[in-house]
Amino acid sequence: MPEHHAHDEYRSSDRRFGVRLSQAVVSSMLEQCLRSGKNETGGILVGRYSEDLSLAIVSRACPSPSDTRAGRRWLVRGVSGLATLLADLWGRGREHYLGEWHFHPFAPPTPSGADIQQMKSISRSKQYQCREPVLLIIGGDPKAAWSLHAEVFSREERHPLRPSLPKMCST
Repeated sequence: MPEHHAHDEYRSSDRRFGVRLSQAVVSSMLEQCLRSGKNETGGILVGRYSEDLSLAIVSRACPSPSDTRAGRRWLVRGVSGLATLLADLWGRGREHYLGEWHFHPFAPPTPSGADIQQMKSISRSKQYQCREPVLLIIGGDPKAAWSLHAEVFSREERHPLRPSLPKMCST
């Protein structure tokens, strides 16, 4: 499995948008990918925003709801239990719905047309209360060679995110 930093950070080229993933979140997604075998899987991302709102800090990659349907090249994420989870999060005010994640087994982590349309729809939906949802896609073999695609959607615009280089310390 490729080594990732404890807090991988991905940023848009203009640095207006970003996402931070802990090793625990990445490991959780990979475990769910392994359990799904040759089928796609995915769920929602939960977390908080930085004070300047430019960074989504993911604390959980939730597993697929029980009513999710999936095949080798498709996923219809279910909704069972999500309304209760999201109402609880919003009621406490500490964590929020941040976006979606899913797995492209043994394929590149490139968003499909359906992925793009879903994220644009979420960015416009009052139900999700998330104007700039994050999309994470893991592609490849979760046991060995895998890669991650990260992107933020703001209404009709797409903002691809790239791994952020660690800051250098000056002496």
